[in-house]
Amino acid sequence: MRFSIALVLTLLASFANSEQKKVFGDYEVHYIAFTSSELDRDVAKAYNIPRSGSLGYMSISVLKTGVSELPVAWNAKLEGTMSNLLGQTRDLTFTRIQETGALYFHSTFDFYDRDMYRFHIKVTPEGQKREFDLKFNQKFYQGE
Repeated sequence: MRFSIALVLTLLASFANSEQKKVFGDYEVHYIAFTSSELDRDVAKAYNIPRSGSLGYMSISVLKTGVSELPVAWNAKLEGTMSNLLGQTRDLTFTRIQETGALYFHSTFDFYDRDMYRFHIKVTPEGQKREFDLKFNQKFYQGE
């Protein structure tokens, strides 16, 4: 639980002004991507996430609304790819992290400094046959 709070605080501190989410009916898909060197050292160690200035990190959470007063963390199947502007595509592999009341999916990936990447993530919430397409573009900069 302590590391979950630390992870959330790290993410919020880095990106407080840029909430990234897509709403698909009763589901909210929250996502964030940045250089893994920005992760808190203790959080990275606890979840075995390598910290590097040339390694990207992505975290996705799926929430379902209408189940209770607040949205509820929801299990999902995630499959994704990333591609550069030349069309070179790589598959993303997601790891599931579950804690009390929280559920995250994260992935790491190599990137080149100042390159723009297109991400396409297929999200299939548990209990749904329909998959949702999460698509976004992001430029990455090498960190420390």
